[in-house]
Amino acid sequence: MRVRDWMSPDPITVRPSTSVREARRLLRYYGVRHLPVVERDRVVGMISDRDVRIDDKALDLIAAATVDVDEVAGQQRDVRLVMSAPVHVIGPDEAVEAAARAMLSWRVSALPVVDPEGALLGLITTTDCLLASLSPTADVDG
Repeated sequence: MRVRDWMSPDPITVRPSTSVREARRLLRYYGVRHLPVVERDRVVGMISDRDVRIDDKALDLIAAATVDVDEVAGQQRDVRLVMSAPVHVIGPDEAVEAAARAMLSWRVSALPVVDPEGALLGLITTTDCLLASLSPTADVDG
């Protein structure tokens, strides 16, 4: 089984200048845990829900104290300041097992899938790899 068969094509992306607040909104809105950070059609980093996690109850308490919540929470910062970089990537024709091994080795839970020129094609996650391993065709390499 190949990465291209299990990746999510055309993932939601952000630019390095996207605000943390907007990245957090996109993660919630689309129900995803990872956003590739793209600049000039190349992946330059990754943002995960953990990178931008903010306790909503704490934000409410800060807001009640009449301070600038966005400033205290760092939500106005660019994602370039909190993204993981450099980013590990994988090609679409690699085996899903190679993606799983790479994620384990690099201790990441998603890999951008790029073409030979480095353009983003999709995103494969640990969940995708688990689903592939449970697939009835898991014993067939295609």
